[in-house]
Amino acid sequence: MECDVIINLDLFNNLLNRAKDSNFVQNFIEELSNYLSNNNLSNSTNSLKQENCLYQVTEMSNNGAYLQNTKNGKICKEKDIPQNILNEIGNDTVLRYKNGEYVIENDITEKFLNSLIDINRFEKIKNDFIRESDILNIDSNAKFNINEKQDSYTLLNYNKGSIRVPNELIPFFADEDSTLLYKGGRFHIT
Repeated sequence: MECDVIINLDLFNNLLNRAKDSNFVQNFIEELSNYLSNNNLSNSTNSLKQENCLYQVTEMSNNGAYLQNTKNGKICKEKDIPQNILNEIGNDTVLRYKNGEYVIENDITEKFLNSLIDINRFEKIKNDFIRESDILNIDSNAKFNINEKQDSYTLLNYNKGSIRVPNELIPFFADEDSTLLYKGGRFHIT
């Protein structure tokens, strides 16, 4: 019995030494950092503040809010929001960072909330679009740019032409400067 324990300890020590030799911990930290970066997650604060940029509240916290940059999708916890604004905002509120402070964009927030549709209607629009368009035959790495926005549809350009897409399938914060990808049945801002 004692011999088994010694062998197991030797095995453990050998694995530990190999892990140290191969910079396992450093590689793990680098991989974790890359994962967090690639998934638009950050644990830093105050890194969002870009003048005249829009931010959507994704979650409220005890001493601030998690804000998502509407241009690049990055989310950060922001602690530097005055208490009077924190008292007025909630999830999906849109803020603008302007002249060194956050201001509530009530009109944009209202338009965003009014643009939301229930999942059944979204799925019907998405399925109709897939059936009626040529989207599944377009290269899955194709990048789309907004050409023209109408009341009910948006015309997107890509390297081989253009495609007409119902507005409900276009991300709300996409604008003429946005590049979109079609993945998993949805358009995403890149």
